[in-house]
Amino acid sequence: MIVLKYIMIFLVFMVSFLLGNLISKKYILRVKELKEIKGAFNIIESKIKFTYEPLPEIFRQTAKIVSSNTAAIFMEASNNMRLLGAEEAWYKSLESVSTNLNADDIENIKSFGKMLGKTDKEGQVSQLELSKSFIEMQIEKAKNDENKNAKMYKTLGVIIGLAFVIILI
Repeated sequence: MIVLKYIMIFLVFMVSFLLGNLISKKYILRVKELKEIKGAFNIIESKIKFTYEPLPEIFRQTAKIVSSNTAAIFMEASNNMRLLGAEEAWYKSLESVSTNLNADDIENIKSFGKMLGKTDKEGQVSQLELSKSFIEMQIEKAKNDENKNAKMYKTLGVIIGLAFVIILI
């Protein structure tokens, strides 16, 4: 009976610890995803400047280069462009793909779609440069949030786990 009690106490501690780590991981992944999107914008900018490929193909190729959630955004946008305009396809992909980005990040990234497919190369490149500067600001905010909150949630998970262990003993 006492072994079962200690096993349960250990499990409660582990769940609390893992929840703290899971929450802190969201802050870390947010920074990573923002950096990947910025990198993807660099790829798209180069392809728009130097190739004559259509936007859906540029997005599809970009999705193959970047990873995980970021790739899903670009692949979804590419697929949506078969039926919708570029701006609407971009918005829809940002809303439908699950990411670690917050609402501010998504609003800033949506700004990229405003001129997408509507202007010439120079207009799209300038919109990309503007979007990259917005993303750079979001990366800085995300790094600050990560520094402030990631360690706190890890520690909080351990402390709450220990509090439950003390209460249950």
